[in-house]
Amino acid sequence: MMTLGWAPPAGGLPELLPTGREWDAVRTSAAVATWAFNILDGRRTPAATIIDTRNGTAIWLIPPGEAAHAPWWQWGRLQPRVTVLPSPPTGLAYVGVPAADRQAGPGLHWRVPPDWDGRYIAAPGTLAEALAPAIIAVHGPEALAMQCRVCRRAVPRADAVTALGRLTADDPYPQRLVAHRECARHMIVEECSA
Repeated sequence: MMTLGWAPPAGGLPELLPTGREWDAVRTSAAVATWAFNILDGRRTPAATIIDTRNGTAIWLIPPGEAAHAPWWQWGRLQPRVTVLPSPPTGLAYVGVPAADRQAGPGLHWRVPPDWDGRYIAAPGTLAEALAPAIIAVHGPEALAMQCRVCRRAVPRADAVTALGRLTADDPYPQRLVAHRECARHMIVEECSA
């Protein structure tokens, strides 16, 4: 459920606000954010982003608890380049939130996209989809965790196996599938390689 009504303080100094009440937060580097903006700005509902020029980070606010309920691979494969700041009871984090009228640096400010509709809360799925290619653009394809085709969790490259097989008996053709060793046992395997 999208929380559209939340807005930051109207003016004054930034406030330190906790995650989990009005929103959770997704943090990445300014370099990854810059690439993500190229993708997100063309979307129907772009959200404002907190930019901190002092430490070179960008933070998007997402509905509270959404990251915990999303398929975990949606965020897990983006780590460590992306951090989801948790909601209680799993944890509590605080985010420096600039005043609504602070839309330019230096320091902590809001980055407002073109054609902005006043939204401060980002759509989690759309954000995750934009961050994956942004990470690859900035850090290369090795920076993004591989994804097991069976359980959909991240699989470290050193632990991955590639199998030629089918996920189900209904799959018409075998495909090259990356998986955890244990998960590969659940595929209809025709040939395996480490």
